[in-house]
Amino acid sequence: MPDTLNIQNIDFQKTLDAKVLCEGIGLHSGCKIRMQILPAKPNQGIIFIREDVANSQKIYASYKNVSDTKLGTTIANKAGYKVRTIEHLMAAFMGLKIDNAIVILSGNEVPIMDGSSKVFVGLINEVGIREQFVKRKVIKVLREIAVYDGKSSIIATPSNDFTINYKIDFEDPAIGIQKQKFSILGSNFDKEISTARTFGMLKEVEYMHKNGLALGGSIENAIVVDNGKVLNPGGLRFKDEFVRHKILDLCGDIYLSGKHFLGNISAVCAGHEINNKFLWKLFSDKNNFQEIEAYNLISMEEVTSAVA
Repeated sequence: MPDTLNIQNIDFQKTLDAKVLCEGIGLHSGCKIRMQILPAKPNQGIIFIREDVANSQKIYASYKNVSDTKLGTTIANKAGYKVRTIEHLMAAFMGLKIDNAIVILSGNEVPIMDGSSKVFVGLINEVGIREQFVKRKVIKVLREIAVYDGKSSIIATPSNDFTINYKIDFEDPAIGIQKQKFSILGSNFDKEISTARTFGMLKEVEYMHKNGLALGGSIENAIVVDNGKVLNPGGLRFKDEFVRHKILDLCGDIYLSGKHFLGNISAVCAGHEINNKFLWKLFSDKNNFQEIEAYNLISMEEVTSAVA
């Protein structure tokens, strides 16, 4: 079957049907964070607001506002107010195709919850998703874009689908080399990607805690490995949960483009820093991409299945 766009009817922007409320621990501070996610008007995008700071102003979820990529993705506004660890929530918004939302936080970070997007996806699905009857636009890659940084790389090529082909390579044999490929336009984000948790090495976790970093990190919200062993009592949710989580992170960081995405991405040992560099390079030249009106897009796998 030719790689053509599957058009059923106009694809409209979406927001939440009602407010979502949750509380959880901040990965960095270890303090309890209260978060509200509210519906937003069309064309507003994803906006963060710090209610713990008077007149903190809005912080827009944009790759241009990324101020730090250590231990997660941090965005900041011109006044210098920051929100940390936004990538898991942003991945949930991408996976559920939420275009517009207002996120109100009682602190400077999104709660880590269980270390994945699972809780966010569940809460949004529980209140429902509303179509807004304003046409959605997507970013379509027009030519190969490649970014390299040591052993890390991201290469995007044109496609009428959005696929991520990811490879990781860690020394600890509990992780090792893992590869996975998913179509993000498909209906598999909820079950196959959103539940994959973040992870770290025991010695790294111990070092960070001793130095006042990642104070909220524990086996309650991350997979911890040590010399070939997974220390979490419940084990893994998938044999390749590690690479699935890296795909989740990439989804969250790519959604800082402000729009949904059409293109094939191949990533090797990538992280938040190179994810952001990729977006800067993509948008540095108007010949790299095209902003087009979207239709109800489904993956080519689903198209093939529907006509089989």
